[in-house]
Amino acid sequence: MVASPAVPPRANPLTDSASWTAMRNACIADPGGFHGDQARSSICWYLPDEQAWGFFDRDAGAWTGWDAATGEPRSLDLPADYTPWERGLNADNPPNWRWFEGAFTNSGFNEVDRHVLAGHGAETALIFEGDRWNMSSDNGRGGPVDCYPVSRKALMLEAAKCSLALAALGLKAGDRIALNMPSIPAQIYWTEGAKRAGIIYTPVFGGFSDKTLSDRIADAGARIVITADGSYRNAQMVPFKTSYTDPALDNFIGVGTAMALLAGALADPANEADDKVRGAITGAVMELLDGEVTVERSDVMRGVGRALDDLAQGSALNAAQAANLRMAIASALVDSPPRVEAVVVVRHTAQPDLVWNAHR
Repeated sequence: MVASPAVPPRANPLTDSASWTAMRNACIADPGGFHGDQARSSICWYLPDEQAWGFFDRDAGAWTGWDAATGEPRSLDLPADYTPWERGLNADNPPNWRWFEGAFTNSGFNEVDRHVLAGHGAETALIFEGDRWNMSSDNGRGGPVDCYPVSRKALMLEAAKCSLALAALGLKAGDRIALNMPSIPAQIYWTEGAKRAGIIYTPVFGGFSDKTLSDRIADAGARIVITADGSYRNAQMVPFKTSYTDPALDNFIGVGTAMALLAGALADPANEADDKVRGAITGAVMELLDGEVTVERSDVMRGVGRALDDLAQGSALNAAQAANLRMAIASALVDSPPRVEAVVVVRHTAQPDLVWNAHR
């Protein structure tokens, strides 16, 4: 028997120390060039001059892609070393680094559309398993009541519908929305729809409180909230809109808005608040609300009450003046402007008695 010569193993750049060191050094020497070389082929870029979406096909050694208007496959007449950006990395103002300056792309297109255009529309994009459980299914072993696949093409069409709905509500690229939804496919449809339109979204986990949702809406500057009528947890129906979204928008107010309304009430000559009174009340409220993003109106009024008590003890205000100020500030807070323009409610549990706020 003749032993065959040993075949040396192929080097794996992720485990071979020499290859890893070489990659690391290349990245450090030119991070824009190193990551740009990966991004040319890993990401689809919108090419305005070509009116196409394209990427560098390493196997073909050429740029290829799809017509932006028709979705038809196209071979792009671009040099192999072409890059869609002017600078791979702009590190002139750290830590405010900017990657791929001058280039255009879209995460929604890269995550969904490109796979459909490449002929993979029938493939499963996700499998949904609902929270409701049927103990008698699968020969007594149990299984989800709702379980079904969503193809890449179906995901693309649903995301496109959500994107059109956001546009119909007046949103455009750069606008913000908040999502407070259960773990259902519609959550993915709306996030992908937002990405298609360049709309920034903040997802708020359904288990968070109405106060947390309120803070996130304010922090993000969300114009629209996407929620659901309800969800299922441990065989129980849990309302979403009425438990989270409505209280977040109705019961809380942004600190900046609250302070502006307070200042307006104190500046009204009819309320007879001099500089000392205005300063005392404003200071007490600011101290109480320090570090908060949104608060309940009663939180503001607690600060007002403390200041009024101190002022009354110092004889700066009489009882009638204090009562008038308290009423004027409370009225101003109640009349605060709407926090969002609209609420979109996804029908999931089909609650028949859903409370509806016509003004939003």
